[in-house]
Amino acid sequence: MRCTYCRARAGLIRRTCATCARVIEIVDKSAGNVGFQTLVDIFKAEDLSQQQVDRVLDAQVGGGPTIRDRLTSQMTNALMRGLGMPGRQSPEDVRRVRESMNGASGQGTYTPNFHNSQGQEPPTGAH
Repeated sequence: MRCTYCRARAGLIRRTCATCARVIEIVDKSAGNVGFQTLVDIFKAEDLSQQQVDRVLDAQVGGGPTIRDRLTSQMTNALMRGLGMPGRQSPEDVRRVRESMNGASGQGTYTPNFHNSQGQEPPTGAH
């Protein structure tokens, strides 16, 4: 079989190669429990290159959010809670924002009928 993340040989039954499995294990054990700089330090201590880690974090498996989307969601929610706001950013929300930013049209998620809190239209050229 081929690795789900990097497409390298994973073995007869395994779906993930040893390198990608290490990245996933580190993320599962550490993410949310340590800061992101510490997570990077753990990857370095395991002799994992940035390319190896990025390949796993950015892999689109089954059309769902990536691991990076999940980490970004956790970071955003922790920041919002730290500021006294409810953290409600899901990994799917992060994926939608990422995909809209990377879209060919360059358009965001702006709604043309949106008015600001004073009921004013957005400035010309804002959409």
